[in-house]
Amino acid sequence: MIENCVILSTGDELTTGKVIDTNSGYIADCLFALGIKVAAVLKVGDDPEKLLWAFRQARDLGDIVIGSGGLGPTADDLTTEMVSQFLGVKMIEDPEVVANLKARFERRSVPWTANNLKQALFPDGATIIPNPVGTAPGFNVDIGQGKKLLWLSGVPHEMTAMLSETVLPWIIEQKGRQSEIHQAVFKIHGITESKLDDLVKPLELGDSAKLSFRAHFPELTLRLTVSGGEAQVSKFHWLRQQLRATLSDYVYAESDATMEEIVGRLLAEKNQTLALAESCTGGLIAHRITRVAGSSAYFLGGAVTYSNQEKIRALGVNPATLEKFGAVSREIALEMSQGIRERTSASVALSVTGIAGPSGGTPEKPVGTVWVSIARARQHEAKLLKLLVLTDRERIIQGTAQAALNWLRLSLLAA
Repeated sequence: MIENCVILSTGDELTTGKVIDTNSGYIADCLFALGIKVAAVLKVGDDPEKLLWAFRQARDLGDIVIGSGGLGPTADDLTTEMVSQFLGVKMIEDPEVVANLKARFERRSVPWTANNLKQALFPDGATIIPNPVGTAPGFNVDIGQGKKLLWLSGVPHEMTAMLSETVLPWIIEQKGRQSEIHQAVFKIHGITESKLDDLVKPLELGDSAKLSFRAHFPELTLRLTVSGGEAQVSKFHWLRQQLRATLSDYVYAESDATMEEIVGRLLAEKNQTLALAESCTGGLIAHRITRVAGSSAYFLGGAVTYSNQEKIRALGVNPATLEKFGAVSREIALEMSQGIRERTSASVALSVTGIAGPSGGTPEKPVGTVWVSIARARQHEAKLLKLLVLTDRERIIQGTAQAALNWLRLSLLAA
């Protein structure tokens, strides 16, 4: 029975802080969705003794071990060699992997070097985990005590492909239907993590259910999991409905979708087009909108008008309005949204103007004051956001983008 796992990440770039380990978090999140606890997350550099120590610790703590990194062709890629040493077995070259590697290099007109054969070596007795998007396959090998080590590429997009296509299906098969869990995800906006906890605290979960919170600013996620297979289906549906009722004013998605994905879907469903005029967010909203595949169907374009002169030139903002009310004001936000809508003929236009700090604030307009406006052909609105608690410049910018997109979402739902 697989109940817990140890996650292992290797590489000097991780232990020196030059690269942030995103693999471990992604793996842990996927395991959590399957009802598997993470007993520990270990990170070690490219050092033989530390790798052997990590293998021993991981085997003692977990039913399975999932690792990533060190499968490349260079001298500091030690994983396969050290796993073989740990198990006391030889490394075996796989002829099919060799052929696939050479064919891949030839297709891409990349020179072949002998050290690439290192990626075709595996501990004797291991099962190969294909890498559908990279050159280095991984492996699944017995490490004793009835436990398994599953090793994946350290390149994040390669790791995620290997995990989803091979490792997770293997784990599900090993666990069996009886231990299946039911899961619901709620993406939250408009309340703090502590307020969310306070709202859901009265809910009676029992032993088989669990609520987990994940605050990764500016996103807040609540995850409901109920274990016990088919016997707990009714309880799962009841709890999910209770959460919907309690959090209805704050939930923008019941999935892992981002705010920009939800906004994009609404624009597409309603056959609407969008234009943006950004000041304090510096193009972040446009970046978020356009990182969604297919956004060209509904996003026309935008302008980052940071200076007053550019607001006048690019958006047609009235100099007299700027003089009277200042750049961070309801009046300027309105003129910005109207200006970009008229210039692009978009169905809806969104503008933001604010003070991100750390300087520039006044007693009347402190750092964190933001005005957001939405313009349509015959309708113009403006809304004041006061993100005063977010005194850090980056968090004000991130929070403004999230809040503006959420208001746009609500406006599209009401239209």
